[in-house]
Amino acid sequence: MPAPGSLVLPLCALILAPLLLGIVNRTKAVIAGRHGPPLLQPYWDIAKSLRRGAVYGEVTTWLLRLGPVGGLAALAAALLVMPFGGVGAPVSFSGDIIVLVGLLALGRFATVLAALDTGSSFEGMGASREVHFSALAEPALLLALATLARVTGSFALTPVYQAVGPMRFRHSRSSA
Repeated sequence: MPAPGSLVLPLCALILAPLLLGIVNRTKAVIAGRHGPPLLQPYWDIAKSLRRGAVYGEVTTWLLRLGPVGGLAALAAALLVMPFGGVGAPVSFSGDIIVLVGLLALGRFATVLAALDTGSSFEGMGASREVHFSALAEPALLLALATLARVTGSFALTPVYQAVGPMRFRHSRSSA
């Protein structure tokens, strides 16, 4: 069981994630020469969505309800195995690099499964796009993490982070 203090950073990451989306949307708008949405717009959208009632089609099953819950649970579990800002991960063990990639893939799988459960061709196209992106992104992520594991000699994210972090600072000090 992780210490209660070690859960603060993953909880902050989960709460502040919509703010990153707001920053990205505002930056894209500024680059396009527009004012853009407010930074807190993703929070307002989430609050608005949570106030609405759920509408389910006649052909959907329990898989549609499982999609968002499975995706959020997988991302929350992935946050528990990630180290943050010099602090080790709340849950760390040998092989958690592979577990992290698996959890991210599980979240995407839950989303795709929920989309395919609707039986609509539009959701099918969206699910196809998600699978296409995952086929490009997940092997690259796994290869990058495997390279770091090979260089550091550890398959746990916390030791990899601790080994790679000081290298960056040593390099920047020596070049100054």
